[in-house]
Amino acid sequence: MKLIIFDFDGTLVDSRSLILESHRIVFAEFQLPAPSPADSLALVGKSLDVILTQLAGPTAPILEMVRAYDLLLPQLRADRAFAEKPFDGVADLLRELSSASDTVLGIATGHRSDTLAPALETLQWTGFFQTIQAADMAPSKPHPGMLLQALAATGVTPKDAIFIGDTTFDMEMAQAAELRSIGVGWGYHQADLLTAAGAHCVAKHVGELRRCIRSAMSE
Repeated sequence: MKLIIFDFDGTLVDSRSLILESHRIVFAEFQLPAPSPADSLALVGKSLDVILTQLAGPTAPILEMVRAYDLLLPQLRADRAFAEKPFDGVADLLRELSSASDTVLGIATGHRSDTLAPALETLQWTGFFQTIQAADMAPSKPHPGMLLQALAATGVTPKDAIFIGDTTFDMEMAQAAELRSIGVGWGYHQADLLTAAGAHCVAKHVGELRRCIRSAMSE
């Protein structure tokens, strides 16, 4: 049995508008200067409390800001201008991979499970994944906890698993868990950084990602 674990934001879905608008609103609510888009997007993939601590500083009211995000997120997702949008070809790839008899899929994300579940339901992707690991279940990336828990949940060994993501945090997490990693070049970190962080290969589009997955699974 093979296990393919995906990151969510920047790998499966384009969440750029949602992230930047939520940062703009919440930082304004707490009378804090808004972080630059570059600074905000560079941290995508880490847990929200870790992101806010880095962007707003350790003296900011982090827990109150997290609660403000929790209230805001459903409102923004209800607006098509800000809701996560699947990258071209991703839904077909997930459908294809999840239908294979020798393959199971998982997610490892910086979202908490209660904020990820509504997004998966809206996308009608819930049935694709047999294990979902989220920020409330393990330490923030690049700690390997989420991947180790996904392996334990599915009974798959590291040599039969791969992790796919768009940030250096993803690649570093995979290395720490002794999984092969594949980077995607359409997310939040540049391809050369993903390669330097240990990516087995970096796909420029979903067709190339499909080939990278086949290559990694055949080794």
